[in-house]
Amino acid sequence: MRLHGNRVGSNCRRVTIYLAEKGLDLELVEVDLASGEHKSAAFRAKNPAGLIPVLELDDGTFLAESSAIVEYLEDKCPAPTMIGGTPEMRGRVRALERIASDLAIVSGVMLKHSNPMFAKNVDQVPAVAEAVQGIVAQQLSLLEAHLGDKPFLAGERPTIADITLFSFTQAFRVRMNTALTEGYPRLTAWYERFEKRPSAVYQVGA
Repeated sequence: MRLHGNRVGSNCRRVTIYLAEKGLDLELVEVDLASGEHKSAAFRAKNPAGLIPVLELDDGTFLAESSAIVEYLEDKCPAPTMIGGTPEMRGRVRALERIASDLAIVSGVMLKHSNPMFAKNVDQVPAVAEAVQGIVAQQLSLLEAHLGDKPFLAGERPTIADITLFSFTQAFRVRMNTALTEGYPRLTAWYERFEKRPSAVYQVGA
């Protein structure tokens, strides 16, 4: 199997952090977004949406969407588990992962309409950022409550829920100078804890 993507995009990071946590070694085929490679006919043959990451399977077929890639790999390589060893734990992890995924979407909308980084490419509407700001705060408060005094979202060990949340909060910090967890002490401590893991090393410009 090979992973088509890059080392810095949050969706790609979701997969590469997962691979590192699992101890899986897949070849990374770099996709040059700057040149528009992901929009080429050759790449769209792999993923018609023209988005990364894409997992190339051993039979020559392709699987897109970071969450689907992670679930596929978890089914193929279940140990050590990153989703939980019991139906109850898997249910909790999936629920937390869904909250984190929803937060990634709404916080992305908020930043696109408020962060100067996007001003050249997006017709920013401050009212849109204001409209979703409350939803972002609500989702962060919900994760803060779920985290409680645990080191990771679902317990003593990180899961795919932590990876999903960390991949985009790290990207916001490094690439947009936005600390999404600021004002949420438990999530801030969680971020600092996960950031120290070898899987979390951010390869700027790689």
